[in-house]
Amino acid sequence: MFARWREKYGKITARLLWDLFMVWVALINLGLIAFDLTYPWLRPYYFHYVPVVTRVYDPVLGIEPHPLTEQFVEDLDAARSLADLAPGSPELAERLSTLERLTARILTENPFDRSGLGQNLELFKQEIAHESGRPVAALNHQDTMLAAVHDLWTGSSAEIRARLDRFDVVARDLLTENYFREYDPSGRLVDHFWVLDLPFLLLFWVEFCIRWFVAVRRHTFARWFFFPIFNWYDVLGLVPVGYLRVFRLLRLVSVYLRLRRSELSHVGKDFVSRTVAYISNIVTEEVSDRVAIRILDEFSEEIRNGTHRRIIQETVGDRRSEVEQVLSDQIRELVADEEVLASVREVLRLNLGNAVESSDALRAVPLPKAVMAPVIRVVGEVILDTTLETVRATLETDDGRQAVDLLAATVIDRLFGGPALEETERLVREISLEVIDHMKATVAVKKWAQPDAQRLPHSLAEAMDDIAATE
Repeated sequence: MFARWREKYGKITARLLWDLFMVWVALINLGLIAFDLTYPWLRPYYFHYVPVVTRVYDPVLGIEPHPLTEQFVEDLDAARSLADLAPGSPELAERLSTLERLTARILTENPFDRSGLGQNLELFKQEIAHESGRPVAALNHQDTMLAAVHDLWTGSSAEIRARLDRFDVVARDLLTENYFREYDPSGRLVDHFWVLDLPFLLLFWVEFCIRWFVAVRRHTFARWFFFPIFNWYDVLGLVPVGYLRVFRLLRLVSVYLRLRRSELSHVGKDFVSRTVAYISNIVTEEVSDRVAIRILDEFSEEIRNGTHRRIIQETVGDRRSEVEQVLSDQIRELVADEEVLASVREVLRLNLGNAVESSDALRAVPLPKAVMAPVIRVVGEVILDTTLETVRATLETDDGRQAVDLLAATVIDRLFGGPALEETERLVREISLEVIDHMKATVAVKKWAQPDAQRLPHSLAEAMDDIAATE
């Protein structure tokens, strides 16, 4: 048996068992909290259909039957018994007088207010108005209400018997489910739920401190105090304050993470988790695509309006001197570079070879070509080498540097103000807009709708296939 278990789920470690234990403890605690929070709202249902729940849990919240409505029900039962046994007895008249007084008190004091069952008072009023023959709104006036109550509990024996039977059927449930909740010496409603919650709270504190200690020992975070910050949902749930007890529901985050990490759990791999992840991916992609397209549209509009040109001129204008200096340094380095000089020499030597054939001035010299070619080549190479060396040396002087700086300034002026600027700017604008259009077309593609199994390993279609397979 254990071999099959281990083969199916893998190795069972102490950490895994502890996680499973804490998961069940957290779920039980959350169940108790949810039960406590909803108990006042669901108590009428518990009272009628599962009365053992109210008998057990009413003392926890200090709930007791309301004295006024409880006395009314007791006198109602006594009056019904006397109406059967002694219809005209003085005891029945005394009970009816007591019911009249209690009915007036119920309408005046509203014993349903503290229990949150205000609708029961309205139903009680409707029943009195129906039996007394008066409109419900008239019961809001003291004199009319007292007269209606007096008429309700007076009459012939048959009328009294009928009214007692009707109140037993209609009003008994409204009165018996009402309750009175006590206040403690501090002025707050009695609530002993902390007695049930305290063992869970202590266990959660111990577990939190142990995880904190382990995280510090393992250097999980850069600082020791980062652990409670990253686990803020656990911290809120550990605050022993009744008003913050609702934040204990945030422990569901911790429970989900534990179940997802546990090797014995399919949380994160089940149909619901995969569907939620798939839908969230769709929403995220759609929102991000719309934002990206909006940004690209605005960028295109700025390019068409020439905003980019103004930005470039403003940003470069403030750093013109720096740009000129960098360009001047690059020119000097380029002229002084041996590889560049070697390339220039090679080009000029080839030019010297063609000079005799292409130059009209050299062809006019009265010397044979066999004599002119070697002379021109030798003299040209000497002049070339001398010129390059002279230029190289001149660039190291102050005049040479000023000349190069002037050349750099001229180049920059041509780039940002020359006749070719408009054509260059047009080409740059067209290329930029075309690139943006391609980017928008790429972003507009709904990647989540593409049949890519590697990109969406847990798609909705696969989840539906899993459901169909299980069926």
